[in-house]
Amino acid sequence: MSVPAKTAPYGVTVLVMTVAGLLVVGQMYAVIPLLPAMARDWATTPAAATWTTTAFGLAYAGGFLITGPLSDRFGRRRVVTAGLLLLAVATYAVTVMPNLTSGLVLRAVQGLGAAGFSPAALAYLSERIEPKHRPTALTYLVTAMVAAAVVGQLGAQATASVFGWRGVFVASAIGVVVLVVVLWLVMLPDTTTGSDKLADSFAAMGKLVVRPTLALIYVAALSVLGAFVAVYTALQLLGPETLTGHPQSMLWLRASALPVLVAVPLLAPVLNRVRATLRAALAMVIAAVAVAALTTVTDSVVLIGVLMLVFVGALTAVSPGLTELVGNLSGAARGAGVAVYTFALLIGASLGPQVVTATRGGGLAVVLWVISGALVLGVVLLLGADRLTHERESVPV
Repeated sequence: MSVPAKTAPYGVTVLVMTVAGLLVVGQMYAVIPLLPAMARDWATTPAAATWTTTAFGLAYAGGFLITGPLSDRFGRRRVVTAGLLLLAVATYAVTVMPNLTSGLVLRAVQGLGAAGFSPAALAYLSERIEPKHRPTALTYLVTAMVAAAVVGQLGAQATASVFGWRGVFVASAIGVVVLVVVLWLVMLPDTTTGSDKLADSFAAMGKLVVRPTLALIYVAALSVLGAFVAVYTALQLLGPETLTGHPQSMLWLRASALPVLVAVPLLAPVLNRVRATLRAALAMVIAAVAVAALTTVTDSVVLIGVLMLVFVGALTAVSPGLTELVGNLSGAARGAGVAVYTFALLIGASLGPQVVTATRGGGLAVVLWVISGALVLGVVLLLGADRLTHERESVPV
């Protein structure tokens, strides 16, 4: 894509994108507190209902591989607003689905529509925001998309307590329609691309995934949101009676992570002093230790809350720097490069609930140890990427 002629206003752009990140990505996680109610109405089990998260996530992640190159070719604003219109229609349609099978189809359509937002929005900030403000802008948006895992659950649980689980989807559909209008007004008009061939945008993606540094980052990204979603799903389905038997305790647990989600963007100037790959690896070490520690305190809601605060804060610090690094390493194919990265993040998030389902026979402790191990593997991969990045920066010009 050619260099944009104008830069976007920082304040209003970041504000709208942050709200959009919370609402759009929150649609994936909103069903976690709704699983028991949805299962009852659709005559299925809560474990089977976890596929509502997976169906959305797989379509969402797969959609990135389409919408990233499309936004390189046709423009960020067009792709964002078209995708969100599809999301709004599908979100409302979930409310009239009679069973799990039809619900899964609509959840997948929701995910495909939501995929129009993330890669295009991240690429938009990387291009349109003034260079000195880009790291902070990206931190706000990426943090919002991670925070959506918590905020989406909180909003859904609070709304469902008054209007039922279908009311959550009606409210979300209305919110997305409003968001489409606001984004169209705030985002700058699209510019032309450097190539008239859409195939060139998709071909660039294949070249990016075989670059060693990017390949390591992409694989490591699987464990970031995968661990995030898996831990919350495990506590929802396998947690102690003090949590699973008391909805208000689960609400408090989710809300307890909000302070650290606010703090991470404010700490961006300090965090950005450390290389992105090294910073992400260190953060994932902290997250892995927090998950392992959860196996010893499952009878105390307070201690679980403290460890979840550490866990959420650590994982929130992983992606902002990696997103900017991936975009820089991708060159002119920024949309495609960021799309593959976000694809990996969401594939992990989609598989998280199924990891819980597959290992739940061993109890909560076994599930948590598996999640901790996946994070450690991600650390090893990121340290490899950090070494390659550091060596590249150290080569004399």
